[in-house]
Amino acid sequence: MAILDTILSTPVDIAALRTDGAPRERLVDGAFTNLLHYAKSHWSYTASGSTGGEALLAGTATSAPCGGIATALKRVFIDGLGVSELDIEYIRVTGYLWTGPEYSCFDPKVLGNLRKLDSGRDYRNGCIFNEHYYLKCCGKYYDPCLSVVYLVPDQSIKQKNLKQYMIGTDRKMLVTQDKKLCILYMPDEPVAGFKGAWAMFDPSKANVKKALGTQTFNTEMGIRGGATEFAKFVNTLA
Repeated sequence: MAILDTILSTPVDIAALRTDGAPRERLVDGAFTNLLHYAKSHWSYTASGSTGGEALLAGTATSAPCGGIATALKRVFIDGLGVSELDIEYIRVTGYLWTGPEYSCFDPKVLGNLRKLDSGRDYRNGCIFNEHYYLKCCGKYYDPCLSVVYLVPDQSIKQKNLKQYMIGTDRKMLVTQDKKLCILYMPDEPVAGFKGAWAMFDPSKANVKKALGTQTFNTEMGIRGGATEFAKFVNTLA
């Protein structure tokens, strides 16, 4: 497999490490570095995609979501380094979550998808994902989507288990667990890697109304006489 061979050789020469008797952890670290090096130049991130890691390595796809590049890394560890599948934990974090802005996507075009309500179109406040994937191997956590290795699980995640409130049939407002921040989906703001973006703001009726617009706000608050979960939550705000 030509792509796998490239990943095993550039910029870290995995074969040379093996010849030198390098421990498995160094091989795994080198393979992670190499996969990111290749991905930054050849692959794109797409949150709405369904391409798997096998397709990336086979050269039949050039874009994938978080799970796809995590699977590609897993195949590199198994097929390229001979790591047993039993020694790799494939970690899936489900539910809406917010990753910190200090973590960079492997795709340099993706700068983030979260802005402040009053800050214009600056989305460099991290990413909102509806799920996230990474691997545990050799006692460390390898997160290829966000280009980082860490020693504790979920290090890249700033907030998770965000509460969801439906707006209409296909729009959501998220609320952090401490209820100190609302995050509204903005479907008409596509950004690199995502079909839409998100806007965050302090929870208040005025801010929700401002974020949604008066017409949409009034419509949503009036549905079923204000008995929707969204309307009931908004009515708890000052």
